[in-house]
Amino acid sequence: MYNLVKKLKKIAGTNQLERFEWEIPDNCPVNIPSSASTGYEKNVYLKDHFHSVIANSNALDNHYWAIQEWGGIGSFKKNEKNDQRIKKFINELSKGKLTRNSFDTISSLSKVASFIEPEKYVIYDSRVIYSLNWLLFNHSNERRLFPQPVGRSASLAKYDMQTIFRLTKQKVEYISYKNAFHEYCLLIRHLSTLVYGADSKPYKLEMLLFMIAPTWVIENIETNVSLEIATIA
Repeated sequence: MYNLVKKLKKIAGTNQLERFEWEIPDNCPVNIPSSASTGYEKNVYLKDHFHSVIANSNALDNHYWAIQEWGGIGSFKKNEKNDQRIKKFINELSKGKLTRNSFDTISSLSKVASFIEPEKYVIYDSRVIYSLNWLLFNHSNERRLFPQPVGRSASLAKYDMQTIFRLTKQKVEYISYKNAFHEYCLLIRHLSTLVYGADSKPYKLEMLLFMIAPTWVIENIETNVSLEIATIA
């Protein structure tokens, strides 16, 4: 784990979170002060203040706002089926395990969890897992990796990480959907304190991993991975 933390600190030093950009919709339920001028500051303010709004909301409007408006996942429509899915997921959080049905939409549902308890849960999406798995594989002895949700990034789609790992002929396992989200959140909480300091919020490391997926990780793959196909006589 030492090498992983050392690498993350180096990456954090050259990828300042102040450059993190993610648009906050105009219909945000939280009044963000003008003193929060950058995309990073606005999102940090939202993380630190939206939890009291969404956690105490009986209706699910704020949950859908987190998924659809802030998260940009318009395909997660407001209907009875998804109402029940959100409620079931929140109930499963306290149990420490998810069902397949919940994990199938973890990119959406983890956004809700990250706002309800931002000091405990972080967003589990394709870009973050792409970065984390690459770093775990290359800078630790860990070969139990996290299942990656389907993403929308064209740059990530160019290099399928499972294929790369298989071609190394090293044995890689993927954590069960039942435990993956909770193990991931535990790991991010731990690593965040080692990279950013004891009082660090876990979302800082999540933001870093999200930032570097289409840039540093892709560049690292292109620099360090090559394939030779033997000529068949």
